Amino acid sequence: MINARVFRAGEELTDVPVEDLSELRSEPGTLVWVDVTGGSDEEIDEMGEEFSIHPLALEDCHHQHQRPKVDQYQQHLLLVAYGTEAAIQGEPTRLHELDLVAGENFLVTFHQVPPIDAQVVAKRIQAHPELAHHGAGFLLYVVLDELVDSFVPTMDRIGERVEELGQDVFAGRQVQNDVFALRRDLVTIRRVVGPMGDAMTVLLRRELGLFDEETRHYLQDIYDHLLRVAQTVEAYQDLAAGALEANLTVVSNKVNEVARTLTAYAAIFAALTLVSGVYGMNFEHMPELGWRFGYPYALTLMLVLAAGLWGFFKRKGWL
Repeated sequence: MINARVFRAGEELTDVPVEDLSELRSEPGTLVWVDVTGGSDEEIDEMGEEFSIHPLALEDCHHQHQRPKVDQYQQHLLLVAYGTEAAIQGEPTRLHELDLVAGENFLVTFHQVPPIDAQVVAKRIQAHPELAHHGAGFLLYVVLDELVDSFVPTMDRIGERVEELGQDVFAGRQVQNDVFALRRDLVTIRRVVGPMGDAMTVLLRRELGLFDEETRHYLQDIYDHLLRVAQTVEAYQDLAAGALEANLTVVSNKVNEVARTLTAYAAIFAALTLVSGVYGMNFEHMPELGWRFGYPYALTLMLVLAAGLWGFFKRKGWL
């Protein structure tokens, strides 16, 4: 589905026919944003013809799951970026690819699942008509800002999961599966945030001829947001690793406590076995064997030994 929006003089024109875009783009102070959702090969090729998109850039738009990057061409650039959707409990974090082709006064976005709300983007663009003279750089900033902001609820949810893990660890619950699921989501986010930051660095440092100095200030803000997300991911990865180590320590301590308890009872029964073994040898000249009180004596001795050892281990904290 192709949704074309034209912004000029603080006004927004929607549902503009594709065949009219060339004429509208030639008007001074006009910005064109075309959003292609789940576009077919024919629709993508139509955009390529309308905006003279380089064949290599168009090929990347045809194929999803591209690595975040920026490619510069003569009249435009291609930026591959990702947004995220906060995962429901028990489900992995989902990423949504967004391919952006930016020219002098136009922006074309391609995606399968909308990673951002187009209405919100349009309202932000309308709210600042004085920035329209910055051209496609302003459009690119607004879209990227909404895209990067999509990481905020995801990171908030991950932060809640980290706190829950800490509580579960010290409550003695098994959290290995939760830790591994958390680390999987963090790796998923880090795999796109890092390259997206590299792509923003290219936009800021390379003379592309599409953005003025003021636009670079706005793009710097996007880079700062990505840097904070990357730092948060690293912090959560460290916390997840610490939670796993703490959980293993708790499990190890429990095993040690069980082993200590079993050792104490083994020592008690070893003493009982010693007494019963001595008087079970049935030698002919054993005074206690012919003694009338030999049996009660043996039982009393075993009881005294068991009680004494139990008291000893109890004071040591083994029982």
